[in-house]
Amino acid sequence: MSNSLDLNKYIELYQDFLHPNPNINSKAFFILKKEFELKFMNNLLANLKEEDIFVRRKSILALGRFGEKALHSIVPLYIDTNNTIVKVSCLKTMIQVVVNFNLEELDQEEMLVVYLALKDSSPEIILTVISLLRQLGKTGRNILIKTCRDKDLLRAKASVSALLEMKDQIVDSLFDELLNDKYIDKMIKEDILRDRNM
Repeated sequence: MSNSLDLNKYIELYQDFLHPNPNINSKAFFILKKEFELKFMNNLLANLKEEDIFVRRKSILALGRFGEKALHSIVPLYIDTNNTIVKVSCLKTMIQVVVNFNLEELDQEEMLVVYLALKDSSPEIILTVISLLRQLGKTGRNILIKTCRDKDLLRAKASVSALLEMKDQIVDSLFDELLNDKYIDKMIKEDILRDRNM
C-alpha cells in the first residue's frame, strides 16, 4: 500500500517539477531530491535523450544541482551512447555542475569524457565541450591552448574564442605565436586581431 502511495506522490511531484511556474517546479524539485533522490536522478538521466527540448533542458538544469553524484552517472552514460543529443546533454550537465559548484578540475574519469568529446566530429559536441573547458580555469585553458592548433577549423576557432575570454599573459603570448605562425588559418588570425582592435 505504501509503495503505491509513494508512487502516486512521486508522479504528482514530478508533474509539478515539469510545471512552467518556477515556484511550483522549484518546490517540487527540492522534495523530489530529498525524498526520492535516486529515482528522481535516474528519471532525469533518462530525460537526456528526450526529443522534447523543454523536458531535456529542465532535466539538465536539475541534474546540475546534484553535483558529483550527477557527474559519476554522466560518465558511463556518455561512453555507452552513440546518440549525439544524449552526448551533448551530458556535456551540458557537466557544465551546469562545474558552474554551480565552482569546480576548477574534474577527476580522471570525467576528463575521459572531455577527451572523447574533443575527438568527436559533431559540431554540437565540439562547441559544447569547448564551453565546458572555458569554465575549468587553468585546466581548461591548458587544453584549449593545444586545441587552438587543431586541424579541425571549428575546434580551433572555438578554442581561440574561448581563450579570448581568458585574459592572461600566457594566452596573450600564445596569440602572438599564432599570429606569426604561417600554418595557422587566416580566419583564426582575424579573430585574434579583431579582438585586439576592439
